Amino acid sequence: MGNTVIELDRNEVRAFIFGIVDEMSDTEMRQLLNDLENWQKSKNEKRKHARRSTLIDITYSSDKRRVFEDFIRNISAGGLYIETKLVSELGQQLKMTFSHPESGNPIKVEGKIVRVDSGGIGVRFNRLLSDL
Repeated sequence: MGNTVIELDRNEVRAFIFGIVDEMSDTEMRQLLNDLENWQKSKNEKRKHARRSTLIDITYSSDKRRVFEDFIRNISAGGLYIETKLVSELGQQLKMTFSHPESGNPIKVEGKIVRVDSGGIGVRFNRLLSDL
C-alpha cells in the first residue's frame, strides 16, 4: 500500500492482509499475532498511567520477617507488575525496594496488591511516583 492511496472495500483489505500473512514464515506469523494481541490490549487499556515493559530486580515484603526477590515486568507512575510464583492475597500491603528504570537510583515505596494471576501480582502504589 505504501504512499499510494487506494480505496479498497473491507473484503479487498481482508484479502490483501491474508495474502501478506500467507507469505510469512511461522516465526513471522507468531510475531505478528503477538503484536496484534498487544495492540488489541492497548486499545482496551483503562489505566490512568502509561506503563512500560521492563525487567528490574525487586525486593519486597508484607512483614519484616520475610523478604522476597523477584522481577518487575512492567511499571508506571501508579504501580507495577511483579513476576512471581508466590501465592499472594488481594489487598495485601507490600513494602518494596527497586532501582529507578533510568537513573538506577533506589526507590522505596509501599503499595497494595490489586491483581493476582498465574504469572504474578499487580501492585498499586500508595502514592504516585511522578518521575516514572
